[in-house]
Amino acid sequence: MTEEIPTSSGTRIRTRSIELLEFPSVRSALAGYAHMLQASERALALEPTYDIDSVRQLQQETAEARLLLQETGSVDLSLAHDPRPLLTRAAIQGVLAGEELVAVAEALDLVRRAKTVGSRLPAKTPLLRSLSRSMSDLRSLEREIRSKLSPSGEVQDDATPELRGLRAKSRTAYRRATRALEAIIESDLGGEVLQDRLFTVRAERLVVPLKADFRGRLPGIVHGVSDSGATLFVEPFSNVGLTNDWRESSAAEQEEVLAILRRLSASVSKRVADINHALELATRIDLALAKARYAASYRGVAIDTDAVHVRLVEARHPLLPKDAVPVSMAIAPFTCVVITGPNTGGKTVALKTLGLLVLMHQAGLHLPCDASTRLPLVDGVYADIGDQQDIEQAVSTFGSHVTSISGILQAATERSLVLLDELGTSTDPEEGSALARAILAHLADRKITTVATTHHRSVAGFAEEHASLQNASVELDPVSLAPTYRLVMGLPGRSYAMDVAERIGLDPDIVRKARELQDPLHRETEALLAGIQEERHRTRERLQDAEEAERRAAELARDLENQLTEASDARAKAVEDVRRELQEQTRDVAARLKRAEAVANWQAFRGEPPPPRVMEETQGEVADLQRMLRSRVWGRDLPSPQTARPAPVRGALRVGDIVEIGSLGFVGTVLAGPDPDQKLEVLVGSARIRMERSRLRKTGVSEEPRLPTTTISLSPRTRRATASAELDLRGLRLHEALERLDDYLDQAMAEGLQHVRIVHGKGTGVLRQGVWRHLTGHSAASSFEFAPRERGGEGATEVVLA
Repeated sequence: MTEEIPTSSGTRIRTRSIELLEFPSVRSALAGYAHMLQASERALALEPTYDIDSVRQLQQETAEARLLLQETGSVDLSLAHDPRPLLTRAAIQGVLAGEELVAVAEALDLVRRAKTVGSRLPAKTPLLRSLSRSMSDLRSLEREIRSKLSPSGEVQDDATPELRGLRAKSRTAYRRATRALEAIIESDLGGEVLQDRLFTVRAERLVVPLKADFRGRLPGIVHGVSDSGATLFVEPFSNVGLTNDWRESSAAEQEEVLAILRRLSASVSKRVADINHALELATRIDLALAKARYAASYRGVAIDTDAVHVRLVEARHPLLPKDAVPVSMAIAPFTCVVITGPNTGGKTVALKTLGLLVLMHQAGLHLPCDASTRLPLVDGVYADIGDQQDIEQAVSTFGSHVTSISGILQAATERSLVLLDELGTSTDPEEGSALARAILAHLADRKITTVATTHHRSVAGFAEEHASLQNASVELDPVSLAPTYRLVMGLPGRSYAMDVAERIGLDPDIVRKARELQDPLHRETEALLAGIQEERHRTRERLQDAEEAERRAAELARDLENQLTEASDARAKAVEDVRRELQEQTRDVAARLKRAEAVANWQAFRGEPPPPRVMEETQGEVADLQRMLRSRVWGRDLPSPQTARPAPVRGALRVGDIVEIGSLGFVGTVLAGPDPDQKLEVLVGSARIRMERSRLRKTGVSEEPRLPTTTISLSPRTRRATASAELDLRGLRLHEALERLDDYLDQAMAEGLQHVRIVHGKGTGVLRQGVWRHLTGHSAASSFEFAPRERGGEGATEVVLA
């Protein structure tokens, strides 16, 4: 779709409408979010576009910029100085000063930063990436400038070898000349004839302040006189040659500095076109970022660009306070909307909000509205709003309205949006009403989308009867008569003139008389509208109450869900704690039983009762095991989910009561009574949980659990010899060696040995590796390692028994 070129009159009206809808204020606000001066200027000159492809591109640039800022943080494209005048001068072979070249280098640094913007999210920001990739690479020029100039613009000593030598020579000449002057100043003659013991520069020459009365005492060239005439600034003849040397070397230095600046300026001149193009692209990027920042300030959204009809949902005027009542409006399937209602009710705000959002959308800005808003692309927004009378041209308010509307009717097309405020006012009500109806009918017949406001009841009646027009209204609170600023579609508004007059204290007799003078049909219509609006007001209040109740219910549901989640997490944690503790205790019990069994089997094999010490240790192991089982809640028989739970017992909970936790299926024991928060401490497995009383159900009273008993037989069998502290496995097959190793470890533990030595030899390493693997999982081995070198080294393993 190509952009239509309007007539000069249409362009003028369109431009005037942009001003009436306060779009310049939006541009000013947008400019405040730009970093670059060029982007700020571009924002102040921003115009809506009327081509669908251009609108889509601008909207996508803004959307990509918002995504970039949200996911990667801020982007700094600020620039202290405007480089454009400098580039213009460089383009015509002008020589730039050092600080001016540094300003150009700062602009090149900005270009470099702008080029990185598109690489931050290349897959998600293709337009910004395309813009940044189109910029020329200017880093070599920036490096050239910065390598020869200091940040303040001074040419650095090492800019060229010639400059380094000239500056060294100049400094040497300066030191010689100043030392000669210092000698004069410090001499007896200097103390007598000089005004001050110092030297200064006059006319680029080194001079001393000589008292005028002693002019003949210090011969020299006078380069200046003080205002009082009492001091002469004299260059002594003896110092002229040294000063000449300094000035000559200084002049040569300045010539080299100028040559360097000239070469740098020429380098800039060669790349002026590339620099300007890169800055133009950087400006577009910064403007897109400014739009993104501005949209974030009012929570703007992107909307569909392919809409056919106007559908405004919860739209807010961006220049009004954030607590302003939003506007909702739907024009389809009609063509024109007629808004009626009292003054200060919000009719003009609704009109301006619609027009301004259309302009913002077509300028690439996101909108302060609900994302379901739909706005069609228009070829122009034509507005007649406010009093536009021209005193100098002797044009009345009515005449200015008619002139403006006439121009709008000539310029508008089916793709235009026409906004008419106070249509038919500022003249005879009868004739004004007739003109308003005729204008609306004309616009409706041409299918031009139109929104108009009016006070004429007859116009509202006409809209009710016309197939392409619909009514809308702004209302006052029926009780307080304060404006609600809500737009009600499909219902004409009331003027509230009588109600307002009565409320502000007009004589009741006058108000009563005025009501009597009204047309009976008008009074009936007003009463009907009043009844409808009161009913709408009550319905809205009930709806708000229902929405508030729904909100509270949703909050309660969320709280309950959070509580269930916390309880579920607590249950999972309790189960996991119990599982871990059972695993640890199972391993411990298994190890103790295995040691006791090893002692019993060994003594039985030897055919003799265990020694008293061994019996006592074994009995102690069993007693410890029984005490451990008796002290653990997990030793009790807890009901399974399939087991029927006992009926809950009512009454207060006491320490020791068995309780069920809600519907989670946990059963635990009360450990402590209610705390100040009315929560009890319950032991579930080995986990302590604090729960509210209302979530606990008593199922019984705790009893001493029946503990499993463990019987260990210590009957003697075959007698064996007393174990030594060393076992030699060399020459045995692996399985034979491991069997003998098990018997030996059992015998060693029964004998109470703490350290043993297993000789397996080095050989192929098969026996050694097998022994080590076996010891790794053996309950009798607490730790083991190769024997020291003098005790066999890697051919033997020393074991510490558990």
